[in-house]
Amino acid sequence: MWSCRVLLGAVALYACTAFPSLADDFALVLTNRDYDRLSDAGDAARHDGFRTVLEQAGYRVFAGQDLDARGQARRATEFSQTLRAAQVDRVIVVLAGHIVDGAGDSWLLASDSGAANALNVGQYALSIGAITNLLGDYAGKGLLVLTPSVRNVGLGPGVARGTDQVSLPQGVTLLNARADRALSLVSGKVLTGQPLATVAAESAGMASWSGYIPDLPLGGSVKGGGQGRELSDDTYWLAASDLDTVESYRAYLSRFPRGLYANEARRRIGDIEDRPMREAQSAERALNLSREDRRDIQRDLSLLGYDTRGIDGVFGPGTRAAIAAYQRNKGLPETGYVTGNLISILSREAQFRARQLEEEERARRAEEERRDREYWRSVGDRNGEDGLRQYLRRYPHGIFADHARRRLAEIEDRRRAEADQQMRDAWDRARSIDTVQAYRAFIRRYPRSGLVGAAEDRIAELEEAERNREQIERDKAQEAIIASTPAIRLLVEQNLIVHGYQPGKVDGQFDENTRVALRQFQNAIGLVATGYVSQETLIRLMVPVVKN
Repeated sequence: MWSCRVLLGAVALYACTAFPSLADDFALVLTNRDYDRLSDAGDAARHDGFRTVLEQAGYRVFAGQDLDARGQARRATEFSQTLRAAQVDRVIVVLAGHIVDGAGDSWLLASDSGAANALNVGQYALSIGAITNLLGDYAGKGLLVLTPSVRNVGLGPGVARGTDQVSLPQGVTLLNARADRALSLVSGKVLTGQPLATVAAESAGMASWSGYIPDLPLGGSVKGGGQGRELSDDTYWLAASDLDTVESYRAYLSRFPRGLYANEARRRIGDIEDRPMREAQSAERALNLSREDRRDIQRDLSLLGYDTRGIDGVFGPGTRAAIAAYQRNKGLPETGYVTGNLISILSREAQFRARQLEEEERARRAEEERRDREYWRSVGDRNGEDGLRQYLRRYPHGIFADHARRRLAEIEDRRRAEADQQMRDAWDRARSIDTVQAYRAFIRRYPRSGLVGAAEDRIAELEEAERNREQIERDKAQEAIIASTPAIRLLVEQNLIVHGYQPGKVDGQFDENTRVALRQFQNAIGLVATGYVSQETLIRLMVPVVKN
């Protein structure tokens, strides 16, 4: 076959030429023990211990102790850029401190971290997923060492202490252990060239090993006999690498299915096949999208029925899946990344859908307002207390609801004042307890009281709230996730005003005025009026108001 013939020719060429210069060993050591706003992680690895043993072993070490988030990112970037420009033999990364799971990744919290949650952890921490992806470029040569603190630390929703979300690319080894044990294993076993499989077996019970654990030392160098096999393997690998095609790497794997570079060959095949995805990622990055741009994209996708799991300007797994689904329905490659052209198409479709929704809402509100006013004219103030109560039962969030409640409150106060002391005390107890049972007990005791109407109305309100309890709890739980930040809450309040409602002071704090405005908005668009920001509520609030 073509690939075998070409590769064999390249092998012959490499067999007659000098081997490349020796590669170097590199290490990144980031240890955080002293935290500004969280409890210290005194049980995590010490910076000087790992740095010393690695430097003594000849590693070029990039290190940092108690760095803030920006400092961690800078040091990791310097490390990455150096690796890209170097010939790498072995690479070790040591991360120590408060390590948490959340937002689809594991994270090393920086020294300036606050109470991180799923929405802000990326601002406070270093992505361990990014580190493992970097190590994945050096399959068979990379070791990640984690020494997470077990001390309690305050964390927000969606984030928990642990390393369960650490995902290892092929060819990467993970050592997770207590600080002293990790240092002992690295210095006394790994750096002395012992096979990783042997080290892992001997340390079972005192350390956790996962990922690539071959019967070879880190880096894959075989000592002693077998030199002829190494030469043949290396020669084929150099030829396959120079051609750098799927066919050449498959030919290498056909010749050496368990070769020293087999995992790297498979990784490079995947890398080449994933090139369209990387190009799409690069194209999106070149757009330099702002947080507001990303929020608009999430809003547009949500308007068209693609669930992004939030409209927060952060492209997480939910947004990527929504973009891919939209691309699939458009017959486009499902990359999960946007292009300028895709954004334009999406925006046009979303604007059309927004106009439809706005017109539907406007027509619904106009018809509802007409019926509201008509009913008020028929049963309102002219019919006294009974008319006011009938109106509120039909239109609890209606145009005249506030007026009706004020009038009924005046009537209730007057009736209470007219009642004898014993009845007043019974009414005050019912109001204080504020349950269906308490009001029914009052009615049984005073069936002819002028306060019976107020009691029956309150019973109806409480029973309605109970019928909607599950929806209220669902909306409340959704709000805790999608509207947990002051920025999103400000956006909700501002959009309530845009849609014609009065949420009170626009300060990112949801008070009773905000809840009333939310219930009025939800009622107007046909949702259960819970007063909490559900996903559907947020999407509809984000619909631009149509200007005539």
